[in-house]
Amino acid sequence: MNLIKLFAAANAAEAFELVTAAVLVIITIVALFFLYRNLSKEISEYRRNRDAMRKRDEDSENSDSEEDELDLDSKEFKDMHLFNQINASIERSPEGSLSALYSIDLDDFKNVCEDKSEKDIAKIKNELTKRLKKFGGKHSISGLLDDDSFLFYYFGQIDAESLSEMGEGLLKIIREPIKTGNVNLTASVGVCIFPYDGINAERLFKNAQIAVYVAKKTGKNQLHMYSEDLIDSEQYNTKYYQEIKKSISKDEFLLYYQTIVDVKTGKIIGLESLLRWNHPDKGILPPSKFINVMELTGDITWFGTWGFEKTVKQYKDWVTKTRIGDLFISTNLSPKQLEVENLAKQFFDITKKFGLSPEMFCLEINDYYAMESSKKAVQNLVNFRKYGFRISIDDLGPNFEIVADMGRIPAGIVKISRNNVLHIMDDGANTGFMKRVIKEAKDKSKIIVAEGLENEEMIKKIYDLGIRFMQGYYFNQPKSVIEIEKMIMKSPWNMSSFQNIIE
Repeated sequence: MNLIKLFAAANAAEAFELVTAAVLVIITIVALFFLYRNLSKEISEYRRNRDAMRKRDEDSENSDSEEDELDLDSKEFKDMHLFNQINASIERSPEGSLSALYSIDLDDFKNVCEDKSEKDIAKIKNELTKRLKKFGGKHSISGLLDDDSFLFYYFGQIDAESLSEMGEGLLKIIREPIKTGNVNLTASVGVCIFPYDGINAERLFKNAQIAVYVAKKTGKNQLHMYSEDLIDSEQYNTKYYQEIKKSISKDEFLLYYQTIVDVKTGKIIGLESLLRWNHPDKGILPPSKFINVMELTGDITWFGTWGFEKTVKQYKDWVTKTRIGDLFISTNLSPKQLEVENLAKQFFDITKKFGLSPEMFCLEINDYYAMESSKKAVQNLVNFRKYGFRISIDDLGPNFEIVADMGRIPAGIVKISRNNVLHIMDDGANTGFMKRVIKEAKDKSKIIVAEGLENEEMIKKIYDLGIRFMQGYYFNQPKSVIEIEKMIMKSPWNMSSFQNIIE
């Protein structure tokens, strides 16, 4: 009996141990399962991060996919990633070694983008990025930095000759035709040297941008070497230039308008469109605050097509909403703007796009005698006339050459500038010449417009010389679209408005 009890107790103990072991095994399996699952998640996350980093750093030559092209426009790729790569290369460089940073700004890239899709623009940037990487090989770091800017850092053999040769090589590969959109580009390039011009990527880039600005000032499509003496002479302008570039991309520029009035009838016969910068901190700025920098760098050429299309679009809107009649709008063009290839054709295509006649628009040529020697500018002027645009000239020549040239100038409108109006008011030495200009213009059936009229005395004296079309602050300061629209819809003047002045 005791033996049976002992045997039963042994079996019970053994069963308990088996159950306990089984429970422990189950617990262990569950614990391992959750551990494995969490570990798998961490491994997967690690692999995803690793692959993402590899993909970001992957040479764009190995991929032509649209996704990779769009990666070139990502903020991470453009900014710190390039600087980080360059700084890492600088840290690894042997003591005493030299390297060069080339800052590359595409010339007038805004014009190129006007009629291109985002996909085509991305392809163009991608093609240029590939060319830079291929050109520099394993001894270079390069890539897109901004919408129209690239960096090219070279840490191979550096000397004075190779610096120049490499710069010319960069200009050459930018100039090579791009199949996408049949595009031809040029660039302005600034170069600085590590460690003389900066000990990190950020400082090198800042100094290289000063050299880029000088390259643009001296004609674009060229290389300029940074030097310390540029800091005092160009640093302010360079900073301002960068601010203007950003404002273009942010669409901060707009057009104001000033009326051209027939003082005999009180009728508004035309408007002059005038560029303004809607500065985020300083408010509405006039051209005197930015045109000089844009003229120097050549970026003024962008405002040719941009400003004209904006004007035509606005005119179309006014035609729809108001009785605008035969009122024309005048747009200013500088000699540099007239150097744009096929500018007249571009303008004509814009008027055609909105279903308007070129005759409704006047191109006001600033500094006519400064552009006479340029075949491209003169051809554009001839083509403007051929397409039916009105032409206005506000340049009488340094020695009033316009008197002799009046019959051949390709313009139907002659403008008397504010300075010349003031000469007439003061009966200055040039008053006699001014009277001859006015007489010759009338004899050749030119329309004469005087600008800068500020008071009734000026209106009276100018009208007595046979000029009835005038503009100036007496009539109105340049106004916004909304304000000028009210004047078009209901003119503040009529037949009797100026009778007591001009009689």
